[in-house]
Amino acid sequence: MKEENKTCLIVYNMYSSDQVSGDTIDKEDSAAEVCDDMDAIKKALKEDGFTVRIQGIRKITPKLIENIIEINPDVIFNLCESLNGNSKSEMHVAGLFDLLKIPYTGSPAFSLGLALNKIKAKQILKTIGVPIPPSVLIPPGEEFKADDLTPPYIVKPVGEDGSSGIFSKSVVNTAEEVNELTKKIHKNYKQPALVEEFIEGREFTVFVVGDKDPRVLAIAEIDFSNFPKGEPKIISYHAKWDIRSPLFRTSEHLLCPADIPASLKSRIERIALSTFKEIGCRDYVRIDMRVSENRRVYVLEVNTNPYLDPSAGFSQACESAGITYNDFIKEVIGRAMQRRKK
Repeated sequence: MKEENKTCLIVYNMYSSDQVSGDTIDKEDSAAEVCDDMDAIKKALKEDGFTVRIQGIRKITPKLIENIIEINPDVIFNLCESLNGNSKSEMHVAGLFDLLKIPYTGSPAFSLGLALNKIKAKQILKTIGVPIPPSVLIPPGEEFKADDLTPPYIVKPVGEDGSSGIFSKSVVNTAEEVNELTKKIHKNYKQPALVEEFIEGREFTVFVVGDKDPRVLAIAEIDFSNFPKGEPKIISYHAKWDIRSPLFRTSEHLLCPADIPASLKSRIERIALSTFKEIGCRDYVRIDMRVSENRRVYVLEVNTNPYLDPSAGFSQACESAGITYNDFIKEVIGRAMQRRKK
């Protein structure tokens, strides 16, 4: 049933310094200028009967709050991933919507913050038996000791997303190399470094949707076959965002659904659903995993605010599950509307 006479506000994070925080963007062509997935989401929402408004956010200001209150949306489609380029503030935006008592799509504030703190999230998952790579946290001023873990290692910032701070040289074999990388992370990212045992093996992305009763939409495998010889098989910042990278459009290198035995599929699904519930995720989440050479499954990352562009992985997952992208968006907004009723 269409949501007639209902208003949905799509929010996204602004980067450009010449955009004024708090100004509502309502032009028909604004989506293409800012966020690749916004046009498709807007189209699906309008098809579902919603009046759609758009709000860019660079920082939380009284003007921003006034704008949201003036628009008085029935629901918010939350695409905001940061404030002023700081991904740690992603949870604050969701927290604002909670304070305003406006239902919104995606994971709640606590889950957004928890998933971004990789070490905390993995410590929690470990307590319920979810396998994670052995890891240690190296705060600024401290050094890594070689007897803490078994090489090879992968070194990354503890609180970033979008592969920020992960490069081809992030996979190393010696404590000296680890300490060189941790110092760069301490200096450039102003946060501790997370050092993990690097899991050699196949990498999978699991798309999970739902709320209290989640389901696995699809399991996809990342195809590293075209990677340059000698490059570590990881989704680095370069691989994800550099147009020259063989994995620039990662969705084009996703094998969806993954060609795996039923027993492995069942294990991946069980671990993904346990992870979703324990982190407190909601609506749509992408969980990255690796399967080692001895067939053990490890959770690498929990992405509580994944990219929803129709050319990205979630669209492939929808196709694999036999549903359209528009139906997926309607399902997401429908759950948020149900939370409004409650």
